[in-house]
Amino acid sequence: MTTTDAASTASADSTASGRRPANRRDLILYAAIDLFHQRGYPATSVDDIGKAVDVSGPAIYRHFSSKEDLLLEAIKLAADEVHAINGRARAEASDARELLAGYIRAYVDVALERSALIAVWNSEARHLSSERRSPMSRRLRSWSTEWIEALQDARPELDEPTARLLVNGAIGMITSVTTGPATTEVEGLTDSITSMALATLDAPVA
Repeated sequence: MTTTDAASTASADSTASGRRPANRRDLILYAAIDLFHQRGYPATSVDDIGKAVDVSGPAIYRHFSSKEDLLLEAIKLAADEVHAINGRARAEASDARELLAGYIRAYVDVALERSALIAVWNSEARHLSSERRSPMSRRLRSWSTEWIEALQDARPELDEPTARLLVNGAIGMITSVTTGPATTEVEGLTDSITSMALATLDAPVA
């Protein structure tokens, strides 16, 4: 067998076993998300990401223009997923209270399933340049605004600043718990977090 044939066979075996997804771009992006989560964005190099997916650092530039571009794509992915789950919750809710519960449960589910992605969005977005960070900040604020509007529909006595405070508290609690250590070991975690978040939104105000 020639060297070329051997390389082709190894590549086919690797693909067949699922170790090398066909979409190299997604492979690189998810490796970057994991490393940004584990080490932090500043401590992760393009070469580190390349080593994680068995490609040279420079080869990554065929898919992404820079390390910051990888971070931006991760934040976009998080925003897209959160907006999508909000849309599903709206489609299934019959009143404001049910909508709030739907928003919370959907976010808990995605944050538990994609904890590295949500953690990177929450802790590493600050490393984006200001011109890239501002549009993403507006997009993410629009997500929390949907929660605020539903909360004010459910609790008409709340003004916007108070509703925003409660929503930010609920989202912060969910994000902190779901991206923390050993969360999957807690039985009934989704129900518990959902109940805690609803209690936060129900908190009495002066």
